[in-house]
Amino acid sequence: MSDVNMTLHGYVGAEVEFKQTGRGDLASFRVGTTPRIRDGHGGYRNGETTWTQVAAWRTLAGNVAASISVGDPVVVIGRLRTSRWTTPEGEPRERTILDATTVAHDLARGTSVFRKNPRTTPRDDDDETVNEVLERVGQVPPNIDPVTGELRAPAAAAQPEPEVAGVDQAGAAA
Repeated sequence: MSDVNMTLHGYVGAEVEFKQTGRGDLASFRVGTTPRIRDGHGGYRNGETTWTQVAAWRTLAGNVAASISVGDPVVVIGRLRTSRWTTPEGEPRERTILDATTVAHDLARGTSVFRKNPRTTPRDDDDETVNEVLERVGQVPPNIDPVTGELRAPAAAAQPEPEVAGVDQAGAAA
């Protein structure tokens, strides 16, 4: 079974709701998309607006809550899913939700400023770096420091100190 992946372009239609849940942080908001339709007279008119509920989880949720506001043009990429529940009156309900993997301002419609998240501690869900994988399998390249992952300067070949007649190792005259 495969997921339905979707890219959505539109405008944020309501304030972002941020909450902490048992599954992690959640930010949810609605995005409205309105198609432009040719009217048959050489012009265009607005079609009917489609509203999509978007859910962003964990780190993305915090970034969305801090960055996205009502009216912002956004591009959202994610997996489409259907949420089903029953009301207290026993009526079945369902809503289609876009579980976002990426949310960004639509830069075709304006500018934005990016600030990278500070990295405080390693997370459990971090992927191993290439060097960590090579180290784990015993194949760390000799010019890579296995602790920092930084490129080492090439090691100079060990050469004996030149001997100067009449001078000892400390540099004092013999």
